[in-house]
Amino acid sequence: MLRVGILTIHNSPNYGASLQSYALYKYISQQSGIECEIIDLHRPHEDGYVKSKKFVPYRGKPFSIKRLIKSTLQKILRHESKNVTYYSIDSKCKFDEFNKGLNLSRPYWGIDELYATPPCYDIYMTGSDQVWNPTQPYCLEPYFLTFVPKGKKKISYASSIGVTELLENEKQDFRRWLSSYGAISVREHQAKELLASFIEKPVVQVADPTFLLDSGFWKKIAVYSRKSEPYILLFTVGFDSNLLQFAIKISNESGLRLIYLNQLLSEPIDRSYEVVNDAGPREFLGLIAHAEMVITDSYHATVFSLIMETKNFYTYIASCNKRGSRILDLLETYQTKNHLLLNDLSENYDDLSNRKIDYNFIRKIYKEEQIKAHAFLKNALS
Repeated sequence: MLRVGILTIHNSPNYGASLQSYALYKYISQQSGIECEIIDLHRPHEDGYVKSKKFVPYRGKPFSIKRLIKSTLQKILRHESKNVTYYSIDSKCKFDEFNKGLNLSRPYWGIDELYATPPCYDIYMTGSDQVWNPTQPYCLEPYFLTFVPKGKKKISYASSIGVTELLENEKQDFRRWLSSYGAISVREHQAKELLASFIEKPVVQVADPTFLLDSGFWKKIAVYSRKSEPYILLFTVGFDSNLLQFAIKISNESGLRLIYLNQLLSEPIDRSYEVVNDAGPREFLGLIAHAEMVITDSYHATVFSLIMETKNFYTYIASCNKRGSRILDLLETYQTKNHLLLNDLSENYDDLSNRKIDYNFIRKIYKEEQIKAHAFLKNALS
């Protein structure tokens, strides 16, 4: 039995992080003769985390509860949001239940512990999401598998850098850390081009792990809790007052009710929409699948709008969003760039409802991307 250990962002109250890690684990586990584990490395926001003096972030500031509270209070004072929670307890319980589907290693409470007593596998894998983004508020080095014993095989699947440029010291580190990898794949074309500009090893672009599994799998595990009345679903990664006002306008023009999925709000700012803050990953899938339209600034909400074959969806990239390249890559791959909202959010409901999605065409691309991804993993794991 071949043992594979995956290091990714898994224990997070973030729908995309949770679903992508689950997808990669699920697909690898289904392969004949493979036993798979997620390496349970804790990050700064998690209970029991032990800070390291040696392993520090590049550009991102270390996670701070004080800074989070200060930022939230500033938003409230600017009337951008109110009735803020720090993540619904009900939502967290659903995430915890969903994550029971992962086979985890023993917990590593900090990076120093991981390096002192690393887990033993035949193959070590860096997973997807923005594990190589130098603006993350934690040290990236473990996600380049430098704790792995010499001679062990290392690969990456759909790892994301999330920025368009790297500083010179970051390039030097990335080059050194990636030199021992047997196979390297990234999620975005931009990341492929960036790495290829300063490392000699071949770099392959592959689909997000969620595309490894068929749409039927996701539809089967989704929880459909709000099917009675047609609705528009708004989902934002944080809180975006401009996108909220735009969604309210589209809701009013269409006559459809607006559901705002946001784990940080306890109740609506006004009565023009309904807040859902208690959804877990499976409820997230169901809300997307049954929406008449999804409006979002989220990469993975866009991904699952395609996978769940939502009737219509629109994605917004704010001018301050420095991680928007992943969304552009996705829309280009599926030839749906006309579902990117204008920067000034000037469209009306008629503009949006007239743009249709050909899901026969989407399924064809989905299958092509899936075949390519499966082939990469088959070769990398052999």
